[in-house]
Amino acid sequence: MSAGLRVADLPEVARAQAPAMFGRQPLLLPPLSGEALTAWERLARIRGPGERRAALLAMLLTPESARERQAWNEEMTSVPTAVLVHTQVQLLPAEARLPVLERLLDIAADVPLAERQALLRSARRIMCADGRVAPLDRLRWLMMRHRLSGHPSLHRGGLRETNDLAGLPLAMRLAVARFTAYLARMAPEPAETGLVGVSGAAWYHDVVTVLWGTAPDPPPCQPPDVDGLGRSLQTLAELAWMRRPLLARTWTDAAMPFWQRRGSRADRLVGAEALRMACALLNTPVPPMLGRLFIEPPLAMHTVAA
Repeated sequence: MSAGLRVADLPEVARAQAPAMFGRQPLLLPPLSGEALTAWERLARIRGPGERRAALLAMLLTPESARERQAWNEEMTSVPTAVLVHTQVQLLPAEARLPVLERLLDIAADVPLAERQALLRSARRIMCADGRVAPLDRLRWLMMRHRLSGHPSLHRGGLRETNDLAGLPLAMRLAVARFTAYLARMAPEPAETGLVGVSGAAWYHDVVTVLWGTAPDPPPCQPPDVDGLGRSLQTLAELAWMRRPLLARTWTDAAMPFWQRRGSRADRLVGAEALRMACALLNTPVPPMLGRLFIEPPLAMHTVAA
């Protein structure tokens, strides 16, 4: 289905089937317009290192966190226009912030190494300012580091490999399961305790069932610690390129029933952002159904801002 197609444009039979296909989730979110579009255009045209850092760090701020805002203010003492940049970020709808962050990071990936390293140090300081790092914050920082370092070449696999997750070697399936358990803290929706809730455990079970197939003893849902998360991602870096989109679709397909049945818009967005950043860490495209939960900034502006 093309990006510009609406339910109203479908033939009568297809219109009748659309609710069953997409549940209560709209087929497409409205594009950026008005103040939000103007804000993106201004952010995309930023060229100075100070304003670029102000924009990227402003997008990491947790709402209502006075300590994070104070840390951001301290980082911006030498940037006189920082408050204006922060205002532009605030004009973006929630569903557009991660796509805009990705675009700005891709632009920043071409700046000198010292500037990128300083940006990551500042990001870590702001995320840790309130004394805790939420699972989504850690994933966001890993995604930032990944995009700023450039994308490594993909492991293409051998001729004997098949397009089947259940056929993965045991070590790779265990790495996928551990990473999936970490994502289950946020997907399909965050648990109030910050651990894995009922919906997260059910989502994990659905994913691991696909991974294990008829094999016995699938692993329980046990989110890894920081070191375990890093080891899992190192192993996943060897995942064959043809299987990465399949894994991303498996995550998304398992989450869609939860998103369609219940859940607030904000909770759904947390889960969707976690899966989108997981796709970024795997260097694999965002599945179309997952992409529909976001608002993409106009592509043309990326060229103008470069």
